Amino acid sequence: MPTNSKLYIGAMSGTSHDAVDVSLISITKKNIKLEAFNSIKIPKNLSDEISNTINNNLISLSDLGVLNKKIGSIFAKAISKIIDKNVLKDPKNIVTGISGQTIRHEPDIKNNFSTQIGDPNIVSVLTGTTVVSDFRNMHIAKGGEGAPLVPEFHAELFKSKKESRIILNIGGISNYTHVQTNGSYFGTDTGPGNALMDAYCSKVLDLEFDRNGSIAEKGIVIDKELKKLLSNSFFKKKSPKSTGKELFNFKYMSKNLLKQDKKDILATLVEFTAITISNAIKKENHDFKNVYVCGGGSKNKTLLKRISFHLNMPIKLTSDLGFDAQAIESMAFGWLAYRRVNNISSEVQLKNNRVMPALLGSVTKSI
Repeated sequence: MPTNSKLYIGAMSGTSHDAVDVSLISITKKNIKLEAFNSIKIPKNLSDEISNTINNNLISLSDLGVLNKKIGSIFAKAISKIIDKNVLKDPKNIVTGISGQTIRHEPDIKNNFSTQIGDPNIVSVLTGTTVVSDFRNMHIAKGGEGAPLVPEFHAELFKSKKESRIILNIGGISNYTHVQTNGSYFGTDTGPGNALMDAYCSKVLDLEFDRNGSIAEKGIVIDKELKKLLSNSFFKKKSPKSTGKELFNFKYMSKNLLKQDKKDILATLVEFTAITISNAIKKENHDFKNVYVCGGGSKNKTLLKRISFHLNMPIKLTSDLGFDAQAIESMAFGWLAYRRVNNISSEVQLKNNRVMPALLGSVTKSI
């Protein structure tokens, strides 16, 4: 078993809000190692409550307070499970970074903000760990958009003197990082990942998702509807940029699209996601040798085939580099927590190619 002295925990629930992923990592000056990974499902009634809050952009203050505590409790349960499983007897020496559950992300309005819930006080008390949370709003205060937060971690974990790489994270929303051989990087959101596909499966087919993209694989892309999906002004915005389910949710799909055969709808949504990811990467004219995918979308074989087609190259997984494709984003929050408690600044990318230093995250300690 690993010792506690250099251990950090990262826990996150992304835009899919179907599970809390937890990574236990050890960090030294030369190495970041994944010691253990665990994921627990968010109960359907709680997941539905999160979905309704996001999609309707409406909740009472009382219900918000209760939901904040519920999410804090599910985070604490997931974190405690990995502590117990790895026989970590002195959690007060462990620092945990939590993403919280994003319920609103508004990067483009005058008083821009990003709201995550999941009470860090509850998490700290129930797990016994020091908790770092609320990473995004200092990022915004420094001139960023609060997302994506993972590019700097991608660069730290995946830099290679042998090749420049694209690290593509496909969650509910997709983002990628271009990591160059000298360690410099560029990262941005690209648009939807699993968000629209999962929303359709959940609302219409009573399925959590299209496993392996097997339904979509049998369908035919509806070109007219694909053009509508691609017409949103978000795709014309300059990168780096961010987005969320405020835009890419069930309501994004036209009534006409929803009248079509389920196989064709999912084929069209897969193609939409694949094109927007590929276009975003190609638009920046990066020089790179390989694309490595992580996140839940790494399991969608049909989606990966279509991305491969549009980029005209094979697609690999981060597991090919020795890191579980499902663990990367939760690992990132453990790493961000490590930086915060050790007063190491992170980098905020601005649209003018400048970088601002920032200490990201607020620290909560119950002892």
